[in-house]
Amino acid sequence: MGNALISIIIPVYNAAGYLERSLGSVRAQTYTNLEIITVDDGSKDDSLKMLNSYALSDSRIKVISKENGGSSSARNAGLREATGEYIGFIDADDYIEPDMYENLAKVLDEDPNADVSQIQSCEEDENGEKIKAFGEGFLAYEEFTGREFFRALLIHQGDSSFCTKLFRREFFEGFYFSEGRLNEDFELLVNMSEKMNLLKVCKKPGYHIILRGQSNTRGNYKQSFYENVMENADKMLALTAKNYPEFKEEAAHFYLMQAMWFLLHIPVSEMNRGNELYTKVYKKVRAHRSFIRRDPYLIKKYRRNLLIFAYLPAKSVKKLYGMLKK
Repeated sequence: MGNALISIIIPVYNAAGYLERSLGSVRAQTYTNLEIITVDDGSKDDSLKMLNSYALSDSRIKVISKENGGSSSARNAGLREATGEYIGFIDADDYIEPDMYENLAKVLDEDPNADVSQIQSCEEDENGEKIKAFGEGFLAYEEFTGREFFRALLIHQGDSSFCTKLFRREFFEGFYFSEGRLNEDFELLVNMSEKMNLLKVCKKPGYHIILRGQSNTRGNYKQSFYENVMENADKMLALTAKNYPEFKEEAAHFYLMQAMWFLLHIPVSEMNRGNELYTKVYKKVRAHRSFIRRDPYLIKKYRRNLLIFAYLPAKSVKKLYGMLKK
């Protein structure tokens, strides 16, 4: 196996309580030729102090300090400093298995046609209790072409996280994360899929996602987050119609799933005509009544939820809101 330099980019914001485990899991990798780029994004706690201390004891660690600009801004800052042949990402509150990068690098070393390698992930709560097992919910493919990966994303059976993947640097050239937006991983992976030759899956445990209330997408309702989510859903409909018309049903399913999660998370107080996003999404779901009944990718519970949104008056939906969220 080769010994290519891997640049690992870690955005850090108020993560002092997680860095020992997170950064420790990176430093303990069996694959040792690493460039560990930590980007403190204007933390208010001891994160920057801790990063500087770690850098003194490990020459592989680089510390960038910047004003707060969000995770995309931090990732882009890391990308500008990265010198490795391969590029990976870690979230500061998550952690990884000791052999994750050894396994990911081996895939790229052995197949020059692969642009991206991907490891399996699991989801845990802050107490270490498993919420979702390694590999659960994703297609059991060994590899994806860009077109196949695009379809997998549409039916929510493709892993849309950057943290479970290792990229060839030349493949990443010209790509950056959209700053000032949330749900940025998905948007960029969709753009990448058009250029992607091959994504190969390494079916081994690798990445531990910790679900906590302080991260961008795991906390309380944020209107701006769902505005980005539904904007992406509209873009997927348009992109599918233009480049992948054979995936029309998959794109409609994608929109409905995004719409359902938005409608299940928006507070009842915001379910009114004054909320333009709510009004637009609610009308569009109702326009998809016939497709909801025949959507082949919907499980029973989700079909029930969407049919309630599609057929019942808004007042009735509000009364059922608590039941739907269970």
